[in-house]
Amino acid sequence: MPPPLRLSAATVQEALDRADARHWTRNPPRSPRARLAFLLWHAGGDQTALAARLDVSAHELDNLRAVRRPSQDDPVQQAVERDIIRLWQPRIRHRAHTAILHNNGQMMVSFRAWLGFTAAAGSSDDPRLRFLTLSLQAPYIEQLFTARHRNAPEQELRRILSDALGACYFHRTTPAHTAETVTLERIDYLEFYY
Repeated sequence: MPPPLRLSAATVQEALDRADARHWTRNPPRSPRARLAFLLWHAGGDQTALAARLDVSAHELDNLRAVRRPSQDDPVQQAVERDIIRLWQPRIRHRAHTAILHNNGQMMVSFRAWLGFTAAAGSSDDPRLRFLTLSLQAPYIEQLFTARHRNAPEQELRRILSDALGACYFHRTTPAHTAETVTLERIDYLEFYY
């Protein structure tokens, strides 16, 4: 039996995908061969395109197919797992997001990263390592879900999360445009709960 799914991540994209995994109604394929078959189906059967998307070589994918129990530390195995989590049960993901948004749902974020800010009147705090758990406000939850549905780049997701953290950290009730700017750098742990 494979080890349990790791729920934390170092990117906003992956952390959202891993939080969505809590809403799955079925488990994804477990064996390397079944996982690769699923990913190849999504890649239209083009192994070269799949290898490029995973940032690995086609030869490494062949090697993974031959391994019975790949190591969880193997970078190719990790790339396959990230893509499986990203692609598995998209309708369930959308349904969960819609239910959360329509029922005034909450989203908690827990992270350890370098967080700094520049506040009104020029005061600032240089980024320093912080470990925080905060509840995100509604407009930011919708922005994160919308951006993730259209596969927004990590930089955009990180900006939305930084704005959301600023709203929580400074107890703002509406999105700010220039009052406080939060910078989120060098994330080494990030987990969403919803």
